Amino acid sequence: MFVNFYLGIALGAFEEARKYTLSTTRPWIFSPAEKAYNDPYIIEQYGNLWVDLRAAISHVDYVNTVIQGAWEKGEQLSAEERGEVAVTVATAKVFSTRVALETTSKIFEVTGTRTAAKKYGFDRFWRNVRTHTLHDPVVYKVHEVGNWVLNEQIPVFTLYT
Repeated sequence: MFVNFYLGIALGAFEEARKYTLSTTRPWIFSPAEKAYNDPYIIEQYGNLWVDLRAAISHVDYVNTVIQGAWEKGEQLSAEERGEVAVTVATAKVFSTRVALETTSKIFEVTGTRTAAKKYGFDRFWRNVRTHTLHDPVVYKVHEVGNWVLNEQIPVFTLYT
């Protein structure tokens, strides 16, 4: 649920930034483009943001198939399989957190200085992602993944796994 929440915020930020760039953003004074939406740097930034967003969404779709498979096993799911599912879910949490924070931060680079002003509200995207991701610190998810792949340690079962 949370990974979709994070990515939803990132997609909303991306779309708002896109609209703003198309309608309002001005190119940098040294840009070869007359319009910001033709600036090669801005185009590249949007391309990179989109690639990362799509990769995260694709990974979450994969994780959903893993969860569904575990659900279908029901009580036949072994402790090791449950651990594999927990680690797979943790990868989605880590990846979606990184992509959402990166997206909601980078939108200022493609929209320009004015969008940092409170009246535009672009800061809400980063703030909302950051606030929600702090409830289940991603550094602990990275530890679970690392401990699984290096030491084959099943994550301890908690309400967060």
